[in-house]
Amino acid sequence: MKHITLFLASLFVLCGHLFAADAPLAKAAKTVRLLTVGNSFSANTTRHLNDLVKAAGNVLVHQPIVVGGASLELHATRAQAHEKDPQSTNGLYGKQSLKQHLVAQPWDFVTIQQASIKSHDVATYRPFAKQLHDTIKQHAPKAAVLVHQTWAYRVDDPRFAIATPKAGEPATQADMYRMLTSAYTTIATELGA
Repeated sequence: MKHITLFLASLFVLCGHLFAADAPLAKAAKTVRLLTVGNSFSANTTRHLNDLVKAAGNVLVHQPIVVGGASLELHATRAQAHEKDPQSTNGLYGKQSLKQHLVAQPWDFVTIQQASIKSHDVATYRPFAKQLHDTIKQHAPKAAVLVHQTWAYRVDDPRFAIATPKAGEPATQADMYRMLTSAYTTIATELGA
């Protein structure tokens, strides 16, 4: 139930102004431009977002930059690789770099997300979350940067069956949830996101 609540809260934060309760029935459609920089968790979260926005009579322009299992480090490293050598393919997602994606639209929101397996460890966010934030603000200065919190693994995930987990690793789903919530909250506060 917590996961559903967090998911719905994320959607309302992202597109809350599209669903104004006092809006007239014949209102003009609003358009929200969203760029998501993450992994499969960001794809999962946005799977039905366009349908929700469309049902409200509005338009979503969504560009996902998704690499399965990708961490903040992977995305920051690609952005830096492209800055160092724009001719190299090392910094590309298909045929475009993060910078090219950022300047392609007047984005309203850009989300960044840590790999779920690292999400409980705030140290893995640094310095990469800040590097991505700065890249986004440089190339899409009007976009609001949102830190997209993932969710804890299922209670029956094999990681939680280990008798003695490594130091700093969550032993239960509740531990993972508590730790990743703390890490995401800390990073969002540091970034002012």
